[in-house]
Amino acid sequence: MRRVTIVSLVLVLLVFTAGCASMGDKSKKGSVVGGLLGAAAGGIIGHQSGHGVEGALIGGAAGAISGGLIGNSMDKKALATNPDHITVIKIAEMSTQGIPEGVIISEIKRTKSVYELSSEVITYLKENKVSDRVIDYMLTGG
Repeated sequence: MRRVTIVSLVLVLLVFTAGCASMGDKSKKGSVVGGLLGAAAGGIIGHQSGHGVEGALIGGAAGAISGGLIGNSMDKKALATNPDHITVIKIAEMSTQGIPEGVIISEIKRTKSVYELSSEVITYLKENKVSDRVIDYMLTGG
C-alpha cells in the first residue's frame, strides 16, 4: 500500500505542476476543483476500507486529471470561437519585444480578444513588462 501512496502523490504533484504556464484558465480551475472533489470523494470511499489517505490521493489525482481535461476542452472551444484571439503569452512576448502599448491594445480590439485574468496571470504579465494600461484594458475590455 505504501507504494500506491507514493505513486498517487507523485501523480498529484505532476498534474498540478505540469504545464501550468501554458494551461488556460478553465484548465487550471478544472484541475483544482476536480482534484479537491476527487480527493474528498476518494477519502470518503477509502475510509470505508481503512485506506482514507490512499483513497484521497488517488481520487485527487483522478479528479485533477479529469477536471483539467474538461477545462482544456472548454478552453479549446473558446479559442475555436475566436481563432484570431491573442493569447496572454503572445501579449507578454509583444511587450518584451518593445511593441508600444497602444499597438497591443489595438490588436486586442481588432481581434476582439477577451480575457479572464487570475492574479497569477497578472503577475506573469507584469513580470514580462506588460504595462498597467494594457493589463487594465484586458481586465475591463475597454
